[in-house]
Amino acid sequence: MAMLAISRFHWQSAVDFLVLAVALYFLLRWSRQTRALRLALSILALRVAALLARQLDLLITSWVLDAATVITILALLVVFQPELRRAFMRFDIRGRPRQREQRSALSAISTAAWSLAESRCGALIVLARKDSLAELMTPGIPLNGQISPEVLIAIFQKGSPVHDGAAVIEADVIARVGAILPLTIRTDVPDQYGTRHRAGMGLAERSDALAIVVSEERGEVTLMSETRARLVPDRDALVTALTALSDRSEPVRRRTRRLPQFGLQATAVALAALVWGVTFLFPGRSVQVRTVPVELRNVPPGLIVSGQSSATLQVWLRGSQFLFDTVNLGSVAARCDLSAAHEGVNVIPLSAETVDTPFGITVEALAPRQVRVQLLNASRAPSD
Repeated sequence: MAMLAISRFHWQSAVDFLVLAVALYFLLRWSRQTRALRLALSILALRVAALLARQLDLLITSWVLDAATVITILALLVVFQPELRRAFMRFDIRGRPRQREQRSALSAISTAAWSLAESRCGALIVLARKDSLAELMTPGIPLNGQISPEVLIAIFQKGSPVHDGAAVIEADVIARVGAILPLTIRTDVPDQYGTRHRAGMGLAERSDALAIVVSEERGEVTLMSETRARLVPDRDALVTALTALSDRSEPVRRRTRRLPQFGLQATAVALAALVWGVTFLFPGRSVQVRTVPVELRNVPPGLIVSGQSSATLQVWLRGSQFLFDTVNLGSVAARCDLSAAHEGVNVIPLSAETVDTPFGITVEALAPRQVRVQLLNASRAPSD
């Protein structure tokens, strides 16, 4: 039965599996970055359980699991609506609008940093890039506000309740404020560096994020990336440095991220295989009787079909009710190969392998078990 199912694996099935795996990969990657991984995995688990319940004809159970899946999806859409909006905003075919928005955001950040420096107001601004920062900092207070110099300046004023934490920029929005970052464990930290500088260094060392630190005592702006910390002389220099770092894909980061990325891809393929197996390979419990046509193929040259004992046959098809409700059974037919036939009467045996069925549906029985085909030499065929 398994070998027969594999033999009916068409190219359409391969495309469907690939699309499913890619969709799961993007879902897992997004959910990992937004701390929605558990919710996404719960949705997948509920969906697999619903498919399995439907395969076992557990009607009420499948309804309950389907309802739970819908509720969980709605919860995902409501709870992570800002993250979903930012994810859709990232889709850009040409990339030009995205680049213009990024330059505008970097310019606003630089303007705010230098305005804070001139007024001797300390600040810590984090620019997230590819690495997820969820495990490296406290959640802070969600803001999801538009980037502007005025908003950033207001966040770090002395009277602001979140001025001691970091403002985190993600996908060109101020995602959260008041976040607490991990301090560096390096021993070669300059003596003039305070808590903000040590926190910026600690985050930059552990991720590919950029940290902009404004010194309250000295009115300086320091840009931190990985293990580097450099003073920025003016606003234009900060914009240039941020643009260069944001556009550059660093080989070291790529090497360190390959294994997690590969693991995510493997997980997506494994989950796709699980969903696929439960949907198509699990033995179905529903049987339908269909009348299908008998198609004669590869008739030898010079011969014509002058008659056949049956133009149709009955087949008993087994599969899940889900597949019967979704696939097109109109293309099911018994295809007989006559390449080895000869002039006269030929007895062609019929079997499950003769009937071409959609993937996941098997032939339990058929009748008749053979068809008689009479071939006639074309030169002897009676003329009208």
